[in-house]
Amino acid sequence: MKVHSYNEEIEALEVDPQCLDKGISYAEKKNYTAIRISALNNNDGETYDLDLSPFTGQDFITSLIIDDNFKIRDLNFSALYSMKNLKELSFSDRKFKLDFTLLPHLETLYITYNDGMLNLGSLKYLKDLLIVSLSLTDCSILNGLNRLKDLRIIGSFTSLTGITSAAELESLNISYSPKLTDITEINQLKSLQSLHIEKCKALTDFSFLGGNETISDLFISELDSLSFVPGMKALKELNFWDLKDGDLNPVLASESLKEVYFHPSKKHYTHTVKQINQLLPQRI
Repeated sequence: MKVHSYNEEIEALEVDPQCLDKGISYAEKKNYTAIRISALNNNDGETYDLDLSPFTGQDFITSLIIDDNFKIRDLNFSALYSMKNLKELSFSDRKFKLDFTLLPHLETLYITYNDGMLNLGSLKYLKDLLIVSLSLTDCSILNGLNRLKDLRIIGSFTSLTGITSAAELESLNISYSPKLTDITEINQLKSLQSLHIEKCKALTDFSFLGGNETISDLFISELDSLSFVPGMKALKELNFWDLKDGDLNPVLASESLKEVYFHPSKKHYTHTVKQINQLLPQRI
């Protein structure tokens, strides 16, 4: 049986869920501070009891990822609260009903939301958050995340209310959130530089971005018009998939834009990718 394997791409020691004791001992011996619990023995999709007790007091570990390539039957996660130097945590199983006040040093957190989670906003050092399947009506769960820089969010929420508490947010990625109807609060995020909107079918009118002064990198999968682009004073890169009215002329009225990319190119579009990027340097 394979107990562990070092993954150079993510710079973490992968440990089979059946062999936590041996894997942790090896990690400590080799000074590996990042561990990913992952099925390593052609046992993808198998179900295991996951007892994290071997992690108790293992302060050399700073990063722990629980892979989703195996299923969890019974879970004991209390040992996480004893890991004083844990800065990165990632899991997708909804059995992790954590009280984040007991994980105060987290800087990176990738999770699937469940209603048993407590005090996410207590994570004063959190910089990078991925939250999947957010089933609340808004983003008030983010209240208190004052140092958050990067946010990726997916779910059935309808509003961004609460997101402005993340005042230092630099990158926002919202995808596969079909009920989201209002994102105008984005303009109140004065540090936001990158905005990615993908497959949010209720969002097609982005005219409110016309006065935005901070976003430099913009991706929108589907949108009605680019008429707002000239008003985005910091915009340098624009990407999209589907432009309803097909008119790319507003791009040429932008004083800041450096590059445009879209795919596929459609017959009703006024310009191809090549044409628009050839014209951009000539527009002023």
